[in-house]
Amino acid sequence: MNPLRTLLGGLWRIFLGMGLTLKTFFRPKVTIRYPYERRPVSPRYRGMFYLKWNEEKQRLNCVGCTLCAQACPTDVISMNKVGKGTTAGVDEFVMDLGRCMFCNLCVEACPFDAIYMGDQYEFAVTEKEGSVLRIVDLAQGGPENARRNVETLMRLQAEAAEKGKPGESPKQQARPAEEGA
Repeated sequence: MNPLRTLLGGLWRIFLGMGLTLKTFFRPKVTIRYPYERRPVSPRYRGMFYLKWNEEKQRLNCVGCTLCAQACPTDVISMNKVGKGTTAGVDEFVMDLGRCMFCNLCVEACPFDAIYMGDQYEFAVTEKEGSVLRIVDLAQGGPENARRNVETLMRLQAEAAEKGKPGESPKQQARPAEEGA
């Protein structure tokens, strides 16, 4: 191969590369100066988990059916169910995001629309315990609504205990009295 031809071919390639650099130099910049500037998050993004608060019922939508925990492939969710029937709810709900795959299966499995994934994507922590989120971290409205949820559940439990067996409807309570008469 001719050395002069190789030299000219190399210079031509350098010229093409510098032309591309010069063309790109005058384009508008696309750099985002994170964390001062942030890109918009897609509506379908799967980020931080939240438990929905029902303002009308003054409690969380979660009734402790454990379908979300059963659907989770990495066994991230644990909860403590309180009550039965219409008075059911949770007073403890724990998620370990250190093991979570953010697959959205728990959200899809929930028949009560009680859990959803928001658009928050910054959950870096320096300690392993920081990735374990409890009900006060997950509840919409934070610790205040988590406290109100437990108070409402206890009040519903007390009302159900006064009426009869927990979770029984008034019709079910009246039947034994009618049979005995």
